[in-house]
Amino acid sequence: MKLSILIALFMLARASICSAADEPELAVVVAKAISIDTLSSSELRLMIMGEKSKWPNGTAVIPVQTPPESPGKALQLKAVNKMTDAALKRYYMLAVFNGKEIAPPRDLASAEALKKYVASNPGAIGCILVSDVDDSVKVLKVDGAAPGEPGYKLH
Repeated sequence: MKLSILIALFMLARASICSAADEPELAVVVAKAISIDTLSSSELRLMIMGEKSKWPNGTAVIPVQTPPESPGKALQLKAVNKMTDAALKRYYMLAVFNGKEIAPPRDLASAEALKKYVASNPGAIGCILVSDVDDSVKVLKVDGAAPGEPGYKLH
């Protein structure tokens, strides 16, 4: 009896580990010309939400995002914005109402369009699924970890 319980627990633990490894990850992408390699998760959130307007070198931050129905946007809302789409829309409406000059990220048609925009605009920053990354953009580390590394939080 004990052996069957141990086997069941082992199978359950193995399934949990496999599903966590298969969980999609978000990559923070910028133009290759950006000189930094890592951001803190709080800096990333401020940049994506339009509250931090300058890179360390003084270049304007241009946040961009994939469409609301894309898997990358859903993961961005969860892992970066830490709010629902409805809450994010309320956040921007309240910012306008309170006189804050915050522009929401520019919506682009797809991950491909986001990569092209980011690659050609040195201040642009966006989030896409790791599976959509190619060598046209630079992937930043977040809190010192890159996608796939231990401690990476954007999944």
